[in-house]
Amino acid sequence: MILHLVALLVLGLMAGSELNVALFSHPVLKRQPQETHILVRSSLAALLGRVMPFWMAGSTLLNLLLILPFEHLNESAWRLAAVAFAIQVLAVVFSLVAPVPINNRIAKWTPKSIPEDWNAQEHRWDLYHFVRTCGLVAAFAILSLSFSAR
Repeated sequence: MILHLVALLVLGLMAGSELNVALFSHPVLKRQPQETHILVRSSLAALLGRVMPFWMAGSTLLNLLLILPFEHLNESAWRLAAVAFAIQVLAVVFSLVAPVPINNRIAKWTPKSIPEDWNAQEHRWDLYHFVRTCGLVAAFAILSLSFSAR
């Protein structure tokens, strides 16, 4: 039960953090002067680019541990946890092929070195991020149902 709660807490915090970026941080940042926008966006990309791999992998690992036999989930709770785990795995794989390469480029930007298509790259990252965030929020909801089905 403790493992289930920890997995739920870690995934919930991550989904909430990602939701904040998608719904609040980046939209507010887009209204800032370009120089401020680029400095903050690249700083956030660098910081979260270092933190999120561990957070996403750790959360996914916690969910994997839930579906192993020693946790003794009933069939309904196990199936829901397995679906949440599958969504998290898809989110990790999707992240590696879609937003992460863009994020790595954004992390290196300065106001003097932004590429000509910087706005298009940001838009593409925001779209990919929104898709990933929807997946993580769904995984959190399903893992919550798994906890209530115990």
